[in-house]
Parts: sequence; structure tokens; C-alpha cells
Amino acid sequence: MQLMTFLKRLLGSAPNKSAATPEARPLVLRRTDPTEDVAKAPVNWEPRDLTYWPERSAHVIKRLRADWYQNPDRAKWPDATELMNMLAGPPDVVIRQLPAAARDAIALCDNANVSRVELSEKLGQDPSLVQGLLRQANGAFYGAGLKPILRVDAAIDRVGIAATRAIVLASCVDGLLSKPGGAYDTMLSSVWTHMVNTGPFARVVAPAFGADPEEAFAVALLHDVGKLVIFDSISTLRTAKRGAVNLPEEWLVSVIDHLHEPLGAVAAQRWGLGASAADTIGSHHRRERPAMMHPLAESLFVAERVEHAVRKGQRFDFEGVWSLGQLNGDFTMLRGILGRHVRAAA
Repeated sequence: MQLMTFLKRLLGSAPNKSAATPEARPLVLRRTDPTEDVAKAPVNWEPRDLTYWPERSAHVIKRLRADWYQNPDRAKWPDATELMNMLAGPPDVVIRQLPAAARDAIALCDNANVSRVELSEKLGQDPSLVQGLLRQANGAFYGAGLKPILRVDAAIDRVGIAATRAIVLASCVDGLLSKPGGAYDTMLSSVWTHMVNTGPFARVVAPAFGADPEEAFAVALLHDVGKLVIFDSISTLRTAKRGAVNLPEEWLVSVIDHLHEPLGAVAAQRWGLGASAADTIGSHHRRERPAMMHPLAESLFVAERVEHAVRKGQRFDFEGVWSLGQLNGDFTMLRGILGRHVRAAA
């Protein structure tokens, strides 16, 4: 399988399924099938117990390991067996903790008493944080039609404190997790680019689902962090064996697809992002209890597919995406919001 084919499967694509054109609904109702006589109220999201996502992640890993051990070609891929054993370890071993300096930087953004000048001076001492802030401030969402920004304080003014915190956190995670080497580095870079580009779209579509735009932006920046954790484990394996890691591509795609949501939710918990962020990351594909009304997860579900369509130059299938995600919210508002960002599918 060629690298680009693998990347397309890894990152996903915009759905092509079609459905009847939905009508706009109040934010508290789910859009149902047109053949239904009465719209049913969806189940509201409630924060999960702290043990849910670690247990869910462990369950998925256990099933993936069992499937792999039944693979007749397992002996040909010892690295895959070792990677599975590594991922089955305790969360505090599999998922690195943010270093003290990173936690200090995030805490600084949370300090209501810190001045903008002090914040910009502190963050300006870290080149990676500066790069992340300037990239977002000058990007298509925040910087369209504006003069380029070269100073940290101006970047903070443009994106806001909440977005600054999210960008700082994403930059800290980027610096925390190691690169796996070889072709896997290209895959890792593609995942990061996808997350960074999804953030602004999540912020844009959030009002259509009654979600907080800044919170949606922050969660979207790290929504595929479970994939990064898997690549970090591949990096650890490469260091341990002092050589390149060889994994069957079809198998790795399947592992990433099934594991990145619960593993990402566990990472969000470990880094103190809160129950809402963890649940959003853990259910952003809406495969588990898809009819649930979860404003952040629904915003992310749409934003991710918008990013796919924009990146690939494809038309966006509003009706298909709405039906696929069993989404709640205001469909008409969503179309109006995204009118200048995407082309609707015929």
C-alpha cells in the first residue's frame, strides 16, 4: 500500500452518503428521519465517571490484542506484537505527563491576574509557543484580510486568551510526544496538520449546536491526540530496538481507527482537560450512542468533515453528514455559517 493511500485511510474522508434535506430544528431536538411522524428528544450528554474511558480503552486494547494473536501471520510482524504489549500497559506509562514547564505555561494562561504584557513575555520565551500562536493568528480564520502579525502580544490580542491557552496546550503536547521516524513521521505530521486546521472550523460551527466556540476550538486542536500517543509508542519501540519499526499497514490503520478515541480521552483526563473535553475526544466520531445530544462532539464531528472536504477540494454533503452523525442543532444555521467556507454537494 502506498504512503498516500495509507494517509487517506488514516485521516478519513468526507462522507458521500445522501439523505433527505433536513429541516431546521430547535437546539434541543434531534433531526429525525423525514418518515417519522414525531421528532424524538435525544438523550442529553452527562459527564462520564472518571473510570469509564480508562476501562473503555483497556477493553478495546484487549480485543485488538486477542484479534492479533489469532492472526496466522503474527510471527512475521514481531514489532506489531510488541506494540500491542506496550499499548496494553498502564495509562501513566503509555501516556506521558506534561512537563512542569508546560503545565506552568498553561496555568499562566488560566491566571486571571496576569497582565497581557507578562503573559506575552513568558510565552515569548518558548519558540515553539511563539510559532504556534503566530501560525494561528495569521491563518485563514483569524488573519484573513488583516496585516500579518509578528509579535506575541499582538497575536494574543487577535486570537484571545481562551484560544491562546488552547494553542499553548497543543504546542506543549507537540513537544512532549516523540516522532516515530521514517514514513511514520509523515503520517504524524499529517495528523497534526489536520487537528490544527480543524480547530477554527469547530469554532465556526459551534453556535449551530449550542456549544461554546472557544471550547470547541480548544478540543478540536487535540481531538486526534490518541493517534499521537500511538505514534509516540512506535517511537518508544524504535528507541528500544535501536532500529526501524515494521508494522503491517492494514493492521495499523485498524488499530488507530478503533483505539484513538478512547486512548485520546484517557490522555485528556491525564492532562487535566476535564470531563467534557475527554468525552468529546472519546466520542467525536459518534459511533458510541450516536443519537446523544453532545454539542461539543457534534461540532467536532462536523468540523472534522469540513476540514476533509476543504483539504481535498470536495463539495460538502450537508445532508449526508447531518444524517450520518444523527446530529442535533440548527441545520439552517449550520448551512449559513459554512456558506463561505465550503461548496455544498449537489
